[in-house]
Amino acid sequence: MPVITLTTDFGTADPFVGLMKGVILSIAPDATLVDLSHEVAPQDVVAGALVLESALGYFPDGTIHLGVVDPGVGGERLPIAVRTRRYIFIGPDNGLFSAVISRDELVEAVALTKDKFHLATVSDTFQGRDIFAPVAANLHQGAKLKQMGEPVEPRRLQLPEPWQVGNDLELHIVQVDRFGNLITDLTEARFDEWLGQTPREQVALDVNDITIHGVVNTYSDRHEHRPLAYIGSLGRMEIAIRDGRAADELGADQDTVIRLARQA
Repeated sequence: MPVITLTTDFGTADPFVGLMKGVILSIAPDATLVDLSHEVAPQDVVAGALVLESALGYFPDGTIHLGVVDPGVGGERLPIAVRTRRYIFIGPDNGLFSAVISRDELVEAVALTKDKFHLATVSDTFQGRDIFAPVAANLHQGAKLKQMGEPVEPRRLQLPEPWQVGNDLELHIVQVDRFGNLITDLTEARFDEWLGQTPREQVALDVNDITIHGVVNTYSDRHEHRPLAYIGSLGRMEIAIRDGRAADELGADQDTVIRLARQA
Protein backbone atom coordinates (compact mmCIF):
# COMPACT_ATOMS: atom_id res chain seq x y z
CA MET A 1 0.00 0.00 0.00
CA PRO A 2 1.36 3.47 -0.86
CA VAL A 3 2.49 5.90 1.80
CA ILE A 4 0.56 9.18 2.09
CA THR A 5 2.50 12.31 3.08
CA LEU A 6 1.04 15.62 4.20
CA THR A 7 2.55 19.06 3.62
CA THR A 8 0.68 22.20 4.71
CA ASP A 9 1.04 25.70 6.09
CA PHE A 10 -1.49 24.87 8.83
CA GLY A 11 0.91 24.51 11.76
CA THR A 12 -0.03 22.12 14.53
CA ALA A 13 -1.84 24.35 17.03
CA ASP A 14 -5.20 23.99 15.25
CA PRO A 15 -7.06 20.74 14.46
CA PHE A 16 -6.80 21.02 10.65
CA VAL A 17 -4.03 18.46 10.10
CA GLY A 18 -5.63 16.00 12.49
CA LEU A 19 -8.97 16.33 10.71
CA MET A 20 -7.41 15.50 7.34
CA LYS A 21 -5.76 12.44 8.88
CA GLY A 22 -9.08 11.40 10.37
CA VAL A 23 -10.78 11.54 6.96
CA ILE A 24 -7.99 9.54 5.34
CA LEU A 25 -8.03 6.85 8.03
CA SER A 26 -11.83 6.59 7.89
CA ILE A 27 -11.54 5.52 4.25
CA ALA A 28 -8.12 3.82 4.34
CA PRO A 29 -7.59 2.60 7.91
CA ASP A 30 -4.35 0.81 7.02
CA ALA A 31 -2.73 3.89 5.44
CA THR A 32 0.75 4.92 6.55
CA LEU A 33 0.73 8.69 7.07
CA VAL A 34 3.90 10.78 7.13
CA ASP A 35 4.02 14.46 8.10
CA LEU A 36 6.48 16.04 5.68
CA SER A 37 5.95 19.58 7.03
CA HIS A 38 3.17 21.67 8.50
CA GLU A 39 5.33 24.72 9.06
CA VAL A 40 5.46 26.11 5.52
CA ALA A 41 5.22 29.90 5.83
CA PRO A 42 1.54 30.87 5.56
CA GLN A 43 0.39 31.28 1.93
CA ASP A 44 3.96 30.81 0.61
CA VAL A 45 3.32 28.61 -2.40
CA VAL A 46 6.95 28.71 -3.56
CA ALA A 47 8.17 27.49 -0.16
CA GLY A 48 5.60 24.69 -0.28
CA ALA A 49 6.76 23.74 -3.77
CA LEU A 50 10.33 23.44 -2.54
CA VAL A 51 9.31 21.30 0.44
CA LEU A 52 7.58 18.87 -1.91
CA GLU A 53 10.61 18.91 -4.20
CA SER A 54 12.79 17.90 -1.26
CA ALA A 55 10.84 14.64 -0.96
CA LEU A 56 11.76 13.42 -4.44
CA GLY A 57 13.75 10.22 -4.26
CA TYR A 58 13.26 9.70 -0.53
CA PHE A 59 9.88 7.91 -0.58
CA PRO A 60 8.83 4.65 -2.22
CA ASP A 61 7.52 4.74 -5.75
CA GLY A 62 3.76 5.27 -5.72
CA THR A 63 3.77 7.49 -2.63
CA ILE A 64 0.84 9.91 -2.55
CA HIS A 65 1.88 13.43 -1.55
CA LEU A 66 -0.97 15.62 -0.31
CA GLY A 67 -0.04 19.32 -0.28
CA VAL A 68 -2.14 22.24 0.91
CA VAL A 69 -0.66 25.73 0.69
CA ASP A 70 -3.65 27.50 -0.73
CA PRO A 71 -4.17 31.26 -0.47
CA GLY A 72 -6.81 31.02 -3.23
CA VAL A 73 -9.01 28.40 -1.56
CA GLY A 74 -12.65 28.87 -2.51
CA GLY A 75 -11.72 30.84 -5.64
CA GLU A 76 -11.45 29.84 -9.27
CA ARG A 77 -8.35 27.67 -8.98
CA LEU A 78 -9.05 23.95 -9.40
CA PRO A 79 -8.35 21.09 -7.03
CA ILE A 80 -6.08 18.68 -8.94
CA ALA A 81 -4.17 15.44 -8.76
CA VAL A 82 -0.90 15.03 -10.65
CA ARG A 83 0.96 11.85 -11.51
CA THR A 84 4.67 12.13 -12.14
CA ARG A 85 7.01 9.33 -13.14
CA ARG A 86 7.27 8.08 -9.53
CA TYR A 87 4.59 9.74 -7.39
CA ILE A 88 1.11 11.25 -7.13
CA PHE A 89 0.55 14.79 -5.84
CA ILE A 90 -2.82 16.11 -4.68
CA GLY A 91 -3.68 19.72 -3.89
CA PRO A 92 -4.61 23.11 -5.34
CA ASP A 93 -3.73 24.09 -8.90
CA ASN A 94 -1.78 27.20 -7.91
CA GLY A 95 1.73 26.18 -8.93
CA LEU A 96 2.42 24.14 -5.80
CA PHE A 97 3.61 21.22 -7.92
CA SER A 98 5.82 23.24 -10.28
CA ALA A 99 9.14 21.97 -8.89
CA VAL A 100 8.20 18.29 -8.81
CA ILE A 101 6.76 18.40 -12.33
CA SER A 102 9.98 19.92 -13.65
CA ARG A 103 12.14 17.25 -12.00
CA ASP A 104 10.05 14.08 -12.10
CA GLU A 105 8.31 14.16 -15.53
CA LEU A 106 4.58 14.87 -15.66
CA VAL A 107 2.60 11.79 -16.76
CA GLU A 108 -1.00 12.93 -16.25
CA ALA A 109 -3.09 15.42 -14.30
CA VAL A 110 -6.80 15.68 -13.62
CA ALA A 111 -9.13 18.24 -12.10
CA LEU A 112 -10.84 16.67 -9.07
CA THR A 113 -14.41 17.21 -10.26
CA LYS A 114 -16.03 13.85 -9.40
CA ASP A 115 -18.09 14.41 -6.24
CA LYS A 116 -18.23 10.69 -5.43
CA PHE A 117 -14.63 10.90 -4.22
CA HIS A 118 -15.27 13.93 -1.96
CA LEU A 119 -16.98 14.20 1.38
CA ALA A 120 -20.73 14.66 1.20
CA THR A 121 -20.44 18.28 2.31
CA VAL A 122 -17.55 20.38 0.98
CA SER A 123 -16.52 23.56 2.75
CA ASP A 124 -15.39 26.44 0.55
CA THR A 125 -12.49 27.07 2.92
CA PHE A 126 -11.28 23.58 3.85
CA GLN A 127 -10.82 21.52 0.71
CA GLY A 128 -7.86 19.80 2.37
CA ARG A 129 -10.29 17.91 4.57
CA ASP A 130 -13.25 17.63 2.19
CA ILE A 131 -11.63 16.98 -1.21
CA PHE A 132 -7.89 16.33 -1.03
CA ALA A 133 -7.93 13.94 1.94
CA PRO A 134 -10.70 11.65 0.63
CA VAL A 135 -9.15 11.66 -2.85
CA ALA A 136 -5.81 10.58 -1.37
CA ALA A 137 -7.49 7.85 0.63
CA ASN A 138 -9.45 6.55 -2.37
CA LEU A 139 -6.31 6.46 -4.49
CA HIS A 140 -4.62 4.55 -1.68
CA GLN A 141 -7.48 2.04 -1.82
CA GLY A 142 -7.05 1.47 -5.54
CA ALA A 143 -9.10 4.12 -7.33
CA LYS A 144 -7.59 5.37 -10.58
CA LEU A 145 -6.62 8.96 -11.29
CA LYS A 146 -8.70 9.06 -14.48
CA GLN A 147 -11.80 8.29 -12.42
CA MET A 148 -11.36 11.49 -10.41
CA GLY A 149 -12.12 14.02 -13.15
CA GLU A 150 -11.11 15.47 -16.48
CA PRO A 151 -7.55 15.98 -17.79
CA VAL A 152 -6.00 19.36 -17.03
CA GLU A 153 -2.68 21.12 -17.60
CA PRO A 154 -1.28 22.06 -14.17
CA ARG A 155 -0.31 25.65 -13.53
CA ARG A 156 3.44 26.22 -13.30
CA LEU A 157 5.16 28.95 -11.35
CA GLN A 158 8.32 30.72 -12.42
CA LEU A 159 10.41 29.54 -9.50
CA PRO A 160 13.27 31.75 -8.26
CA GLU A 161 16.64 31.12 -9.85
CA PRO A 162 20.02 32.87 -9.75
CA TRP A 163 20.64 35.78 -12.12
CA GLN A 164 23.87 36.06 -14.08
CA VAL A 165 25.34 39.56 -13.60
CA GLY A 166 28.56 39.82 -15.56
CA ASN A 167 30.76 37.06 -14.18
CA ASP A 168 28.87 36.97 -10.87
CA LEU A 169 25.62 35.39 -9.72
CA GLU A 170 22.85 37.07 -7.76
CA LEU A 171 21.17 34.59 -5.42
CA HIS A 172 17.78 34.88 -3.80
CA ILE A 173 16.61 33.52 -0.47
CA VAL A 174 13.75 31.11 -0.99
CA GLN A 175 13.35 30.00 2.62
CA VAL A 176 14.50 30.79 6.14
CA ASP A 177 14.43 27.59 8.18
CA ARG A 178 13.67 27.30 11.89
CA PHE A 179 17.39 27.58 12.71
CA GLY A 180 17.61 30.92 10.90
CA ASN A 181 19.63 29.43 8.03
CA LEU A 182 19.17 31.13 4.65
CA ILE A 183 18.31 28.67 1.87
CA THR A 184 19.01 30.12 -1.58
CA ASP A 185 17.84 29.33 -5.09
CA LEU A 186 21.31 28.15 -6.16
CA THR A 187 21.41 24.39 -6.68
CA GLU A 188 24.64 22.47 -6.37
CA ALA A 189 24.52 21.56 -10.08
CA ARG A 190 24.15 25.22 -11.11
CA PHE A 191 26.92 26.22 -8.68
CA ASP A 192 29.35 23.65 -10.10
CA GLU A 193 28.48 24.74 -13.63
CA TRP A 194 29.21 28.37 -12.75
CA LEU A 195 32.41 27.47 -10.87
CA GLY A 196 34.06 25.59 -13.71
CA GLN A 197 37.67 25.02 -12.63
CA THR A 198 37.56 27.53 -9.77
CA PRO A 199 37.99 25.87 -6.33
CA ARG A 200 35.11 26.38 -3.94
CA GLU A 201 37.35 28.12 -1.43
CA GLN A 202 38.07 30.86 -4.00
CA VAL A 203 34.61 32.41 -4.08
CA ALA A 204 33.00 35.10 -1.94
CA LEU A 205 29.40 35.86 -1.03
CA ASP A 206 28.26 39.34 -0.04
CA VAL A 207 25.23 39.48 2.24
CA ASN A 208 24.23 42.96 3.38
CA ASP A 209 27.84 44.22 3.19
CA ILE A 210 29.18 41.17 5.02
CA THR A 211 31.54 39.00 2.98
CA ILE A 212 31.76 35.24 3.41
CA HIS A 213 34.92 33.74 1.93
CA GLY A 214 34.77 30.25 0.49
CA VAL A 215 32.13 27.52 0.47
CA VAL A 216 32.71 24.86 3.12
CA ASN A 217 31.36 21.39 3.76
CA THR A 218 29.88 21.69 7.23
CA TYR A 219 29.35 23.98 10.25
CA SER A 220 32.48 22.75 12.01
CA ASP A 221 34.60 24.25 9.21
CA ARG A 222 34.01 27.70 10.74
CA HIS A 223 34.64 29.11 14.20
CA GLU A 224 31.71 29.78 16.53
CA HIS A 225 29.50 32.71 15.59
CA ARG A 226 31.12 33.08 12.17
CA PRO A 227 29.05 33.04 8.96
CA LEU A 228 29.52 30.23 6.47
CA ALA A 229 28.21 29.11 3.10
CA TYR A 230 27.71 25.45 2.23
CA ILE A 231 25.58 23.13 0.12
CA GLY A 232 22.79 21.96 2.39
CA SER A 233 21.04 18.61 2.57
CA LEU A 234 18.30 19.90 0.24
CA GLY A 235 20.89 20.37 -2.52
CA ARG A 236 20.93 24.19 -2.45
CA MET A 237 23.46 26.70 -1.22
CA GLU A 238 22.71 27.82 2.31
CA ILE A 239 24.15 30.49 4.57
CA ALA A 240 24.35 29.96 8.30
CA ILE A 241 26.10 31.24 11.38
CA ARG A 242 27.63 28.56 13.55
CA ASP A 243 25.77 28.55 16.88
CA GLY A 244 23.67 31.51 15.73
CA ARG A 245 20.83 32.59 13.45
CA ALA A 246 22.00 33.94 10.10
CA ALA A 247 18.67 35.59 9.32
CA ASP A 248 18.88 37.69 12.48
CA GLU A 249 22.61 38.37 12.65
CA LEU A 250 22.95 39.18 8.93
CA GLY A 251 19.64 41.06 8.79
CA ALA A 252 18.55 38.92 5.83
CA ASP A 253 15.15 37.74 4.63
CA GLN A 254 13.46 36.77 1.36
CA ASP A 255 13.96 40.27 -0.04
CA THR A 256 17.74 40.07 0.41
CA VAL A 257 19.90 39.58 -2.69
CA ILE A 258 23.24 37.78 -2.27
CA ARG A 259 26.14 38.38 -4.65
CA LEU A 260 28.38 35.40 -5.45
CA ALA A 261 31.74 36.17 -7.09
CA ARG A 262 35.05 34.51 -7.81
CA GLN A 263 38.05 35.81 -5.87
CA ALA A 264 41.27 36.69 -7.59
